Amino acid sequence: MKLLVNAKDQVLAKFGNQLAALGGGQARAAMSRALNHEGDKGRTQVKRALSKQTGIKYGAIDKAMATIRSTPATLTYRLKARGEETNIAWFGGIQRIKGVSAAPWNKRRVFKHTFIISRFGRAFVRTSKQRLPIRWLYGPNIGRELVKDTSVAAWQSGVAALVNRIGHEIGRMLPRG
Repeated sequence: MKLLVNAKDQVLAKFGNQLAALGGGQARAAMSRALNHEGDKGRTQVKRALSKQTGIKYGAIDKAMATIRSTPATLTYRLKARGEETNIAWFGGIQRIKGVSAAPWNKRRVFKHTFIISRFGRAFVRTSKQRLPIRWLYGPNIGRELVKDTSVAAWQSGVAALVNRIGHEIGRMLPRG
């Protein structure tokens, strides 16, 4: 899944003449620096939002996400998340009489007819009344959660700041006089 934020029209309307005065190379460098600066701030906000949204620890989200920073040639800033499934046992899963008690999506509840096999550190659920077959019981997936709810809002909130940051970077590069 892809989330795209485009501020091209706002930037051109506000800074078109100044970008033209800088020339192609310097203008692209200024926009790339602004993208990286605001993208890093947005990445932090997205990780915090994902942690609250999913119940996954911030450090685990940090390890699962990769950042592809902007260059003057690309002018894109990307966040990539590995879409691995998480097992509910990783969310404070505790074996109870009625099933596993865990808190995926930051809401603790009991998953009936489930059990934890400590050797694997995972929760399982029976798929029939017989002893076998069993399957893993999954919780939130960072890849899917990245394009939902508060994480999307956190990423999109940086557009206004990006436009202002481009102005700041242009001001640094233009000659004073």
